[in-house]
Amino acid sequence: MAVTTEHVRYRPDNQPPAKENPSPSEQEQLTHAFTKTPSVFQLLSTVRSRRVGMGYRYETGESETLKWSQNRTVTSEKGPLCWKSPHEPHALTELETALVAWAACGPNGVVAADLPVTGNLNTFLCWAGRTIPAPCNDTAVDLFICNDEGTFLYRPNAERAAPVEITSEDDYWKILNWYRDGVIKISDTRPDIGADLGPGLSNLTGPWQYNINRPGSTYIVPVADLGFEWFNLLLPFFEYDHFYLSDPETGEPCGTQEFVKPGMLEVPCPVPVYDQLLLMATPGHQVGALIQNIRLAAEATGLGAWVFCGTFSDLVLGGYPDIAKGLGFKYLDRDPAKNPSKVMTGYGLPGIKEAMVVPSPQYPTPESAMTEVYEMRFRRGAHFAKEDNWAVRNNGPYKAEVMEEIVEHPKMKYQDWTREAALRTAQYIVDKWGACPAFVNPVVAQFCAQIHHLDLDFYRKYQVTLPGDDEAFLITDQIKNHWKQFHKGEVDPFARK
Repeated sequence: MAVTTEHVRYRPDNQPPAKENPSPSEQEQLTHAFTKTPSVFQLLSTVRSRRVGMGYRYETGESETLKWSQNRTVTSEKGPLCWKSPHEPHALTELETALVAWAACGPNGVVAADLPVTGNLNTFLCWAGRTIPAPCNDTAVDLFICNDEGTFLYRPNAERAAPVEITSEDDYWKILNWYRDGVIKISDTRPDIGADLGPGLSNLTGPWQYNINRPGSTYIVPVADLGFEWFNLLLPFFEYDHFYLSDPETGEPCGTQEFVKPGMLEVPCPVPVYDQLLLMATPGHQVGALIQNIRLAAEATGLGAWVFCGTFSDLVLGGYPDIAKGLGFKYLDRDPAKNPSKVMTGYGLPGIKEAMVVPSPQYPTPESAMTEVYEMRFRRGAHFAKEDNWAVRNNGPYKAEVMEEIVEHPKMKYQDWTREAALRTAQYIVDKWGACPAFVNPVVAQFCAQIHHLDLDFYRKYQVTLPGDDEAFLITDQIKNHWKQFHKGEVDPFARK
């Protein structure tokens, strides 16, 4: 039975999944991905965004009805890179998708958790390691994967079988298992996102994104909940850093006047500055690392990766349902008089991914949010729990006797005044601005990736070759050999006679 906190799912009963042996072909492909692809430094020398996939179009001057996006008929202006792919779209296989998703933010073992016990070790929200870093290991970024089979959320559970999950070929099956076990189907269709969404000549997904979400593509939308870390960071921010949040209009503390004294709260930080700090922390560096992992995974396996921001996050999420339903996220109805930044405030996809924002159905009061973000460290099965401790159950990061000393240490629990100051701060913000966080949307989907099988004919026609080579410079050996390695038995449409 999985215990679900919105961002961390773990199994206190610790029943590891039964091994599912991949087929010989799948095992061969997984082995190739792990052992026969170029080194990271070689990949960095060739990694690029490659935007033209099989079935795509480029500035053809023709009209096209986007059947996957509200049946809109659009026309791309004729240009020098006119291209209409002669190839049918070719979707990623399950294994290819699983590899990309795992590289993006999949499980990889147990974090080091090597902060001092007396200096903020208790900031960690879980110890389940992923392929990307996260502030306080909040794991608050999930993948929405959109392909020809529908829309899915990728979020494997937080149990770990070993400190390092993949050490040999015998562990490669986990990549597929994490995908099959960690995916929730949201919809049978792609989201209704496509080119030319918006009134008149405006384009809310970006004018250069004509092929966004096209059939055959795997459109990946990392969705970040910065609200989770917003509430969590208040605790170390106050207790260890001695900052406090101040009202940008008055300069006064946000409800914490009695704690502003030497050794407690000493340095003011305006609320909008704190909100921007969290915008950089979770949707910023965490998603940035995720996107780069996707690029490297695609580069290693010979897939095309097209990464981009410039989308209208709230449109993709569903904040403008009259224009596009998007991913279907729900939003608060905020009082304009209490919303100085005029920012939209999403609270998530009910039952699937619900952001930590107050007031919302999941977190109606500041107390409910602050209690959850604090207690998730200590409840049964958690990483600082005295009962059924996660670290002991998951074999790391610390030895059992070390963990016993850690969980008993008085510094594991924040001081009462810290928790009270955090609660008063959140309450002040809700009372004055109507929502917490107040100045940024706690849900962000700004940086995306699209993965596809490349149309090599486009690059062969238009791009330069390297000396001594008759291939376009962007066509690497792993791209040329992709069909041979990952689609044995299929005709390679780009094989030269």
